[in-house]
Amino acid sequence: MRERSRREDAELLLNAIAYVDVVHKDMMVENTAPPPGVTGRVVGAIIADAALSDYVHSWARARGGLEATLSETRPAIDATYERVSDLLRRTGNQDRRSGA
Repeated sequence: MRERSRREDAELLLNAIAYVDVVHKDMMVENTAPPPGVTGRVVGAIIADAALSDYVHSWARARGGLEATLSETRPAIDATYERVSDLLRRTGNQDRRSGA
């Protein structure tokens, strides 16, 4: 899937947001959210990367679609999890340094 069509894929966007949220909650404390703007930047990185986009689609399908992405099932700790958690850490740190 080309990046332009991935950016227009509402299901992928929602799944990517849900995946970022689940990874963040797994890394941090439940019932928290990333700082403002962080989720959008990490989702943008997922959308821009075909392999990450494919992974997020597969992750959501394995959980039964959009409804299941809202569950609190812990994600698999794998290379994609590590990439997304690293993006969350780096993007969050950038926000703290800039005072956002």
